[in-house]
Amino acid sequence: MMCWKNNKSVGASLMNRGEALGKPRVGRVGYINCFPIFYPLEKGLIKLSAQIVADHPSNLNSLFAAGDIEVTAVSSIAYAHQCSSCVVLPDLAIASDGAVWSVALLSRVPLSQLKGERVSLTPYSATSIALLQILLSRFYEVEVEYFYRPQGVSPWWGEPKATLVIGDEALKTIYRYLEEDELCANQKCYVYDLGAEWKKFTGKQMVFALWVVRRDFMEQHPVLLRETWLALQEAKSWSSRHRRFIAEQAQSLIRIPAEIMEDYFRHIKYELYLNGLHQFFEYAWHCGVLDSQVQAEVWRDPVVEPVKHG
Repeated sequence: MMCWKNNKSVGASLMNRGEALGKPRVGRVGYINCFPIFYPLEKGLIKLSAQIVADHPSNLNSLFAAGDIEVTAVSSIAYAHQCSSCVVLPDLAIASDGAVWSVALLSRVPLSQLKGERVSLTPYSATSIALLQILLSRFYEVEVEYFYRPQGVSPWWGEPKATLVIGDEALKTIYRYLEEDELCANQKCYVYDLGAEWKKFTGKQMVFALWVVRRDFMEQHPVLLRETWLALQEAKSWSSRHRRFIAEQAQSLIRIPAEIMEDYFRHIKYELYLNGLHQFFEYAWHCGVLDSQVQAEVWRDPVVEPVKHG
């Protein structure tokens, strides 16, 4: 999967260890869904007094756990597994209110006919895997044989009956089907958008990832945290106002036309929908993905009262 990252920023950040926290370190996931948040920050359009650490999600999770970054985006499931050591930042997430475009199951047969079939899982996203398990087990009442495909191979590696695709890979695959109308029909491929499926069965928004802060940093550096959070909020607002421009910049990275990317960024919601998140956690617990129920603890700025979403 494509990852737009600057290795220099990673090395400098970890070497200086945040300049003794004169500047906090903020993790940046390199997938295109985070591009609208970080483009205005990295281009200096919005001031951010922090060092940006770019890496793959699993590496950022490790750095965050080790205290080598203070703020980062993590998947919803990753947060659930480490919620005692961190706090959720408000009004910021990777979410959808229906179709998301970048998390999908491609299937050779309708979902209702998948019983006992092999389903390929991406090695990159625990949250998307948990969502798929919830949808198939709880709502479609279908039990399948899951397996993980190796990194970097085709989604259809291992000849599964269905395959889970996420992020840039999902966008490119779905776009290819849109470009070649007969391709999906010829291969008898059904495309199920998991954001749309979740909305259909629960009526709620789906939160795939959220921004978190280490609890110790929150307690020891409230001013730095507030400055960082405000910059992230400003970046979100800037990109919302300049969606077409952001889509044009993203086009050169992912090689999908700007009009498609603009529509994609319109589908992605960068708000924290707590009702949808807690519903997901509850189902994940019932399905055995989580060992216990989880309620997100959200940081509250004492100066600016966050907007509440669901």
